[in-house]
Amino acid sequence: MIRIALDAMGGDLGPREAVQGAIQALKQAPGPMAVVLTGDEPVLRDLIAQCGGAGLPLEVVHTTQIVEMSDTPTVALKTKPDSSLTVCVGLQKKGLVQASVSPGNTGAMMAASLMILGRAGKVSRPTVATVLPTATNKVVMVDSGANVDEKPIQLMQFAVCGSIYSKHVLGVENPRVGLLNMGEEDHKGTEVVAETYKLLKASHLNFVGNVEGHDIPKGGIDVLVTPGFTGNVVLKLYEGMGEYMAHTFKHALSGPHFDAIFETWNYENEAGGLLLGLDGTSVIMHGRSSARAYVSGLHVAYRMASASVHRKIAAEIETLETPA
Repeated sequence: MIRIALDAMGGDLGPREAVQGAIQALKQAPGPMAVVLTGDEPVLRDLIAQCGGAGLPLEVVHTTQIVEMSDTPTVALKTKPDSSLTVCVGLQKKGLVQASVSPGNTGAMMAASLMILGRAGKVSRPTVATVLPTATNKVVMVDSGANVDEKPIQLMQFAVCGSIYSKHVLGVENPRVGLLNMGEEDHKGTEVVAETYKLLKASHLNFVGNVEGHDIPKGGIDVLVTPGFTGNVVLKLYEGMGEYMAHTFKHALSGPHFDAIFETWNYENEAGGLLLGLDGTSVIMHGRSSARAYVSGLHVAYRMASASVHRKIAAEIETLETPA
């Protein structure tokens, strides 16, 4: 049984969406799974009853504080130890759950996960991974904005994290790894990116070389490695283009075929940020997550925890010859 803690109070749409999402996720569970909601117990229990959650493996842990989107990570952790977000992560540290999921303050969730769970083995820095749709497959992008001043060895570690996620969660047997750059030649890019190219080329990973921005939507790679600054720009551009396409074309183009195309851009299909490199499983969801999005996030957390992705990452990083 994989038990997942869910911060039910942190989302923009309120706890009802979290409860409804948890109930749907349990009814469609990919395996033995339970959800532990953290938040205002009377409110959550009332919502469980209203939404038809009686009899499901759904528990509640009462908390008295909420981390606001405006709170800084430091303030949130120091002044709100009984927040639904902090307690959500703390339950995993205590061994009471195997994964933690929150749609709340991204910086606070990252900080809480790092401070409470710690890093996996010799991982220098955790990375935030996001899964991007392409014309042919799903691409795991690392880093998506958690770091902005990475060293080449850290980007190399991110590549390992993304490859393990791609293999053990998305089912890609030998993930193809590409490095985001301004050209295909191996000498292109900043000094950090050029040095990262050398490390990836000498590694045991299935490195296929540099990838330019226009190549990403075409697919053909499974893991995209990039510093967090450019990764976050790519992520926001992807999200913006998806919304633009839906707004601009959806009313003019209708029918099952076009609906399927638009559906591939729906952020609700994939959990938000996957924190890889932690000594545990932590998923950051979009603040505006709907019930459907919660289903995706909880199921991703289930697959990560059941595959022990964090332990596989720690073991793989151990084999890297270059020290972090």
